[in-house]
Amino acid sequence: MEILSKQQFIMELDDVEALFTERIIAEEEEAYRKPHFGEIWICEVPVLVVDQTEVTFVKMKRPILVVDDGEQHFVKKDLKNYYGLKITSQEDVYQRKKIINYRAVGLHKPSFIRLEIPMKLEKAQFCYYVGMYGLEKTQKILEEIRKRIRKQMPN
Repeated sequence: MEILSKQQFIMELDDVEALFTERIIAEEEEAYRKPHFGEIWICEVPVLVVDQTEVTFVKMKRPILVVDDGEQHFVKKDLKNYYGLKITSQEDVYQRKKIINYRAVGLHKPSFIRLEIPMKLEKAQFCYYVGMYGLEKTQKILEEIRKRIRKQMPN
């Protein structure tokens, strides 16, 4: 689960809201089809927001790169769940992969894929299709994540 400051939460929320208001996101009927490996979707994910002494749990819609669509790209023997990586416009302390041609994949501003362990998602969390990032590029990102995981595993 992601932990954001209230300021970070507002910035991320503004980014996703702009996708809706600028009509960047595909038509609503796209939401009913199955997400596929290499696609970018808006998903509803849990976020913990910390504001000085107040801690709040909220659901937030944010762009996600699908790295497993039940076809065992990332998790073997899990045929019903999806796995995805968060996409953000914030370039900060986390390891990020810049999306070079962000408009071509349906995003409205420079964006970065967060290189971390993919989060487990259920079909009900997928709201809207945004665009296709690409099969080869997504496979390269998965390989990079696998290398990072192996590097941190004890021998």
